[in-house]
Amino acid sequence: MDGLDLYKKRKHFGITQSDLAAHLGYYSNGEPNRSMIARMESGMQKINFRHKMLIDDYFEKLNFKMNMRPQEESENV
Repeated sequence: MDGLDLYKKRKHFGITQSDLAAHLGYYSNGEPNRSMIARMESGMQKINFRHKMLIDDYFEKLNFKMNMRPQEESENV
């Protein structure tokens, strides 16, 4: 995964850089540090294996939630 792939995935799911930063645990002064995600997307920060695993897992869970039918959602509550 490179920065462009990350950008496209994030936009496809409607996720902000701050949302993804929070999921990855990047905080500064108690707020999600979106600059780390911007650096990844621009290619300034390499997306290492750990990042890739966490990012893939996050988007896989989002994809599952988006594809879940309303009746299934209420059954799992």
